[in-house]
Amino acid sequence: MPDIKVTPLGAGQDVGRSCILVSIGGKNIMLDCGMHMGYNDDRRFPDFSYVTQNGRLTEFLDCVIISHFHLDHCGALPYMSEMVGYDGPIYMTHPTKAICPILLEDFRKITVDKKGETNFFTSQMIKDSQELCILLETFWERMNLKAPIYFSTGLTEKANHYYKLFITWTNQKIRKTFVQRNMFEFKHIKAFDRSYADNPGPMVVFATPGMLHAGQSLQIFKKWAGNEKNMLIMPGYCVQGTVGHKILNGQKKLEMEGRATLDVKLQVEYMSFSAHADAKGIMHLRLVSPEQALKELGLSEHQLRFTCRVQLHDPHSDTDTLGRIYTHLKSVLKSYSIQHVPDGTVIVESIVIKVTSSAEEPNLKVILLSWSYQDEELGSFLSTLLKKGLPS
Repeated sequence: MPDIKVTPLGAGQDVGRSCILVSIGGKNIMLDCGMHMGYNDDRRFPDFSYVTQNGRLTEFLDCVIISHFHLDHCGALPYMSEMVGYDGPIYMTHPTKAICPILLEDFRKITVDKKGETNFFTSQMIKDSQELCILLETFWERMNLKAPIYFSTGLTEKANHYYKLFITWTNQKIRKTFVQRNMFEFKHIKAFDRSYADNPGPMVVFATPGMLHAGQSLQIFKKWAGNEKNMLIMPGYCVQGTVGHKILNGQKKLEMEGRATLDVKLQVEYMSFSAHADAKGIMHLRLVSPEQALKELGLSEHQLRFTCRVQLHDPHSDTDTLGRIYTHLKSVLKSYSIQHVPDGTVIVESIVIKVTSSAEEPNLKVILLSWSYQDEELGSFLSTLLKKGLPS
């Protein structure tokens, strides 16, 4: 096995502004590109001086970046181009997709002011709240409580949609509830609207970001901080300098923007409910192949495929129509492997194409397309292409 070299770029002992360069087998991967949420100056971003001052800039530029859609983890990416000239591939992990490529041009569209601040990806920040939602939903049901529970909209709502859609992929305890109902079809938990913060009576709100440095959580906190009947529960770690860190340390007066002072009278509690692995979990991590992981877990591989129907008028037989589709695709997709197989299908990569006639209208052909998630872009292109019809 080749040697693995791990280089923390200036923040190895600091939560936030992280940037880890991993070298293995002559290849370089940069994990994360964090931003310290407690600072509003240059200390907020990774320190790239190590690579620029030690003659390793070329090695640094020749790498692949892997990060994910939390502002504190990917907020520094726009500055990499400006600071060290990086223009290579960037891959982002995503709550609804395992990993997806992001073009650096997307980041260059951001307007950056003199202080280097940006609100880019603020809407992408989510805290994994599904477990907390399930705990509260179950307790509300058992105790017959009526106070509403709300969660911030955005990716939290989208993530919950995918949990509902793929509940069969969750653990056994959650799957068992699906016999009666889908656990993620919440009865007591609804999407939050900003106007609800002024509603009278009790309510529970899950709001992000979790460190209270910006966004919906900070706005609600400002409204509710002055009432001792309210309570704030912090479910995870807060970086030093953020509002969350200050109030967890007992600060009762906060200086907000514009030098306004906010009196903190509400109750503050801390509950460790981090979505991150603890030290024990990290020490038990192993790198194994997907096949080995499935074998050890006793699971079979899921094949997720998309399907699409395209209708077009064609007076030919089904076989002839399929042959014309094959010829058309061969002329358009010259660099792809295209097969016309004996079972009456055309195959392009993982995409399977079949043709059937409408029972009511023989000249109306129904083209069935099916593809795996790896070829989602190509499948969408083919469906759009076939909707335009076949050349005469």
